[in-house]
Amino acid sequence: MCQILTPAFAWVTTYSPVILEPLPLNLSFGGAMSNQPDNDDILWGIHPILELLRLQPKKVREVVIQQGKGGAKIQEIITLAQEQGVKFRFLPSQRFPSSPEKTHQGVLAKTAPVATCSLHELLKKAGETEQPLIVALDSIQDPHNLGAIIRTAAAAGATGIILPKDRSAPLNATAAKAAAGAMAHMKLCLVTNLVTTLQTIKEKSFWVYGAAGEAKRTVYGTKFSGAVCLVIGGEDKGMRPLVREQCDELVSIPMAGSLNSLNASVAAGIILFEIVRQRQDDR
Repeated sequence: MCQILTPAFAWVTTYSPVILEPLPLNLSFGGAMSNQPDNDDILWGIHPILELLRLQPKKVREVVIQQGKGGAKIQEIITLAQEQGVKFRFLPSQRFPSSPEKTHQGVLAKTAPVATCSLHELLKKAGETEQPLIVALDSIQDPHNLGAIIRTAAAAGATGIILPKDRSAPLNATAAKAAAGAMAHMKLCLVTNLVTTLQTIKEKSFWVYGAAGEAKRTVYGTKFSGAVCLVIGGEDKGMRPLVREQCDELVSIPMAGSLNSLNASVAAGIILFEIVRQRQDDR
């Protein structure tokens, strides 16, 4: 059912009556440097929205599409929204909200805050796998990096991500778009104190590896066996000293060029897929 109420917008839904309510243009995206959730989050882009509609449709409160946008993927979003009873509507270009992203692809979803879990829940889930893999992030500032690491960790088969409630990039729309739907596949655990969290993890027989450029042992000379927790430090200063002290072993990525450091998400990807390679070779 589609009924245009004004030239500005329309609700479209197969389950609920038409509701006249313009989309607020002052959308909230979460404050910088904090993972305290907003009442609503905004998700931008075709692929993240499709993934959420497929896996967790109850988290989608509404979908808004820019008028004039079409194609198979947009139609798939509309079809999934109709099937799941999710309200959606169209807005003309001049009324479509601005995005923190350069390319929003003409579609956004208003969602429930990103689901997070307790450390107990994360460890319980990790315990269901033969060789658990968890990624802990210390002072990652860039939400693009955060999202990219979440996506890479999901592809590498990690159970979840641990990150501080403070001193961390927020789990916001930018991170969600960079993760390209991977947040729906991962356990995301927010902790107050990363140091004590790592202590708890080690008590559960995890071996904690920290990525450090100056480490003498490289990832290719390290055997990643058993339950592994990989710690990735911030883009500028790496791991904080107290976090570094909790690592059982520090590992580095050998460099061949003149630069001596890598983007945090790139470093995470190299180490995570070295772990994947070793585990596949051991089968």
